[in-house]
Amino acid sequence: MDWNEHFAAWLQVVNNPGPEEHLQMQAARKRVKNNSPSDWSWLAEGVGEPNKKLFVAQVFQRQPLPKRLFKPFLLAGVLEKNPSANRYFIEPCVRSFGTQAVNEVLLQYLKEGTNEEKAGAASAMYWVRGEQSDEVRAQIREVFLQEFVANKDIEVRRRIVPALQLNPALYNEEIQPLITKAISIARTHSDEYIRHRIEIQLGSDGPFKGIPTNHGT
Repeated sequence: MDWNEHFAAWLQVVNNPGPEEHLQMQAARKRVKNNSPSDWSWLAEGVGEPNKKLFVAQVFQRQPLPKRLFKPFLLAGVLEKNPSANRYFIEPCVRSFGTQAVNEVLLQYLKEGTNEEKAGAASAMYWVRGEQSDEVRAQIREVFLQEFVANKDIEVRRRIVPALQLNPALYNEEIQPLITKAISIARTHSDEYIRHRIEIQLGSDGPFKGIPTNHGT
């Protein structure tokens, strides 16, 4: 079976979890070891397609992710609109290549990407679990704070605000004034979620509201 056939077979059973779905996915996973260059291209392209991406992600859920799929998987995670489903693409990258390699790419998206990529990278960083150096943690904190203040895109700010750390002791003196700016921006923002979430970051009790599914401009 080629990958189109594996995908078609999986589609027929994916909505009925059970032995048949397991068998179809196991067969697809075993197919990886016989991949040709065109097969790898199919998988790299498939993880970027809405109807195929979950299938490709599941193929590598229980086996190492090859280097040639590292950046396609990360991009899929960054572009995933659901801030919970992005874990299916980010976690395989972390397991196979480590937190540092993943953070380097996500930070690049945050600094240089489109607003869509910046928003997605901010959410994706939630799933980068594991040991991280103090230097990397500090860099992530500073980029989040700087981007929240400087970038007026509502979706970027929505995705960053849950990760904002507002303790001045965590920042160098030249960065600390941005904390006050960030709080002022969030508290007076037109978006209800941003106003709500900054209070949570400042220590207010829940209930916590989820990130809205509608995308602002």
